[in-house]
Amino acid sequence: MGDKKDTNVTVTVDTDNINNSNLNTTVVFSDDLGDPVSPGDPANFISKVYKSKKITWTAVALNGTTPVFFQDVKKKETNGGSDIMEQIVRGDGKNKFKAKIKDDSSINDGDTESYNIIIGISGYEGIAGNNQYGPIVYLGNQLAYMDNYQINGWHTITNAPFDIEGIAGENTHGAIAYSGKKVAYISSYAQGVWNELADAPFDIQGITGDNVNGIIVFNGKKAAYMNNYSENKWHDIEDAPFELEGIAGDNANGIVGYSENQVAYINNYASKTWHQVANAPFTIEGIAGNNSNGPLVYAGSKVAYMGSYALNSWITLNNAPFLIEGISGNNNAGALIFSGQSICYMNSYADNVWHALAPLPFTTRNYIIDPKIRMIEGSK
Repeated sequence: MGDKKDTNVTVTVDTDNINNSNLNTTVVFSDDLGDPVSPGDPANFISKVYKSKKITWTAVALNGTTPVFFQDVKKKETNGGSDIMEQIVRGDGKNKFKAKIKDDSSINDGDTESYNIIIGISGYEGIAGNNQYGPIVYLGNQLAYMDNYQINGWHTITNAPFDIEGIAGENTHGAIAYSGKKVAYISSYAQGVWNELADAPFDIQGITGDNVNGIIVFNGKKAAYMNNYSENKWHDIEDAPFELEGIAGDNANGIVGYSENQVAYINNYASKTWHQVANAPFTIEGIAGNNSNGPLVYAGSKVAYMGSYALNSWITLNNAPFLIEGISGNNNAGALIFSGQSICYMNSYADNVWHALAPLPFTTRNYIIDPKIRMIEGSK
């Protein structure tokens, strides 16, 4: 079979003509292991992979101009076949995702795994904030926030200086956004002025924190924080015990991160010690919370939280009314979740009820495809 290599998948989207009825001809999957670039049945496209290598997906627009991105790449909840991929994370840019292929005895030549890939056109959505002060959402470089559930209305914010790939903030002292290595914050919605910070020391895969305690960013095992905007300097953190897929925290007491169902936190930057907690009850797709109140995680429509590192146990909440695309909250006053135009909150774990808010104020188009990967024979 020759040398084993990584798999690079290109997803070409006819952004001018795509709709939910013509995905077979407007979305083309191809990879660099010999598959032709031709239309036809992307849901059954099979990317070949080798054990212990990586797979990277890149979305491109057929017309070369319309923004196209991956809302998410995730394992299927049911009927997904073998469990081949791990550490599925956003790559460098909103149009890239990557995953590691496992290397253990449970995987055999020819094993196949299905997964969900969510393609978006003209923007990208994400969420920050918490139930005490309300959510912040974005699409492209547009942002909006809600600070009163009774009024249930959205307020727009001055556009960010770039197309946003992720946001953070607790919604009382503004929002923080990133794109690539660039980071900017707005500390007053009324004044509407964005301030750009020094570039991060690496291409950012995710961000957390707030404008009171500063911000944290990560890429792989590496993380860095900034706790003084006037100093405008990034400080490295001890490498995490695994490749991070997501982080949360307010930077007052460190950060908490995950990989698959593993969760670890560092609550003292000086001690440089990561602490792992009990594994989550499912393979995590997103995380919120902080080290004071504990982490909050989701997968599909399932949500669980850990309220105390000392008790070290997870509590599962009622399923969300949709497949979750993003989560936020400090775990002190519940959780915020969204999917497409829908957003819900839970502000009492005892009541355990999800409440719907007014639809998100942005319109984006998302398309879901269920392709597959397959272990190459002779790849052991």
